[in-house]
Amino acid sequence: MVTNPYSPGDRPRVFVGRQAERNKLRERLARVIAYGEMMGPLTVVTGPRGVGKTSLLRDVADQAARDGFVVSWTVGLKRKPFLDELLGQVARALARTEAVSAPAARRRLAELGVQFNVGLVKVDAKVAPGTPDREPFDHGSVGQVEEFLGEAAALVRSGGGAGLLVVVDELHAPLEPASDRDPGQDQAAAADAAVLLNAVQDMAAEKERFPLGVLGAGLPQTKALLTRTATFAERTREIVLPKLDGPASRALLAEPAKLLGVSWSDEALDWAIQQGDGYPQSLQIIGEAAWDAADPAEGGEITLAHAKAAEQAIRLELESMFQARWQAATDAEKRFLGAMASRQTDTIPRAAVARALGLDTASLSMARRSLIAKGMIEAPAHGELRFTIPSFSRFVLAQHDMAPRDRSKDE
Repeated sequence: MVTNPYSPGDRPRVFVGRQAERNKLRERLARVIAYGEMMGPLTVVTGPRGVGKTSLLRDVADQAARDGFVVSWTVGLKRKPFLDELLGQVARALARTEAVSAPAARRRLAELGVQFNVGLVKVDAKVAPGTPDREPFDHGSVGQVEEFLGEAAALVRSGGGAGLLVVVDELHAPLEPASDRDPGQDQAAAADAAVLLNAVQDMAAEKERFPLGVLGAGLPQTKALLTRTATFAERTREIVLPKLDGPASRALLAEPAKLLGVSWSDEALDWAIQQGDGYPQSLQIIGEAAWDAADPAEGGEITLAHAKAAEQAIRLELESMFQARWQAATDAEKRFLGAMASRQTDTIPRAAVARALGLDTASLSMARRSLIAKGMIEAPAHGELRFTIPSFSRFVLAQHDMAPRDRSKDE
């Protein structure tokens, strides 16, 4: 028996696809390597849950570390300030690296820790006895963040490294509204975002001084949430992750097995790709279940019979994921989802949803925004909607016990 290589809900063991997005991010980081200058404004990778944002950033971060960057990684928490944690993660990343190993650099690192109160007093250099307690970090000071990140990046560069890469995953979470009825952002979290955005913009204006890159990842509404904290955030560079195409879906399934000496039949791959519909998390679920059904040894093959034998396991795993999303929806949002699902098409006109619910399109705005924010639906074009996971529509129909409606009545 060979260990199952698929990992739904976790970082994939073999990262495939997203070559265009990988190249774009690596090209921007190459500027830091070549010129010792900032990679540019904040860049944010966006897309629905499970589309591979974190996996892409992990892949890019791993390559950056191999290229000589010191990488810090921070995850945003819902409606929680994040700047202290971000600075602390930078400090800890520097403390672990050989690029900041010279005694003078270690002393400066410890001084920065005391100055910015980010937990660096335990670094190699010791703080002199009797040093007074410092005031907590001033979230209103853009200059402080510029100084900290600028000095941190310079320490890496002067120690022979390429520069500093700061990654913030789940960047939307601190800035999410409290509820549909309370659209306000947490003030401390919004202040953190504004300070970071201002600091990055100021440093980008003098890019030759800062060997630094700042990347983020979040749900589709991330850029809009950032713009609420600072209007110039509209200049944030956004990379939107679409569904995987056929060749990338095939590679996601075939490559992990191939490395273990196991193959997929063409018929099994075609069936699995159709079921997964370009959604990485669904494809990982399908791959894991088909592998378990085949239980292959080295040299074995996953056939169409194995894949179909796994249908019930696949359905149960997907339903578990869908149930969590369904429970997060309000009653009004569930009716909205039901009206969408009853159309039985990939994209659904917003006007058709309004007609099905007996409402005007303006009355849909609150539920529509909330469902997009929750990652259940997206708006691929003006006036159109679609589910972020196509197979979710079948689950929604089952919850409503609906028969497909006659769409000709809506035309």
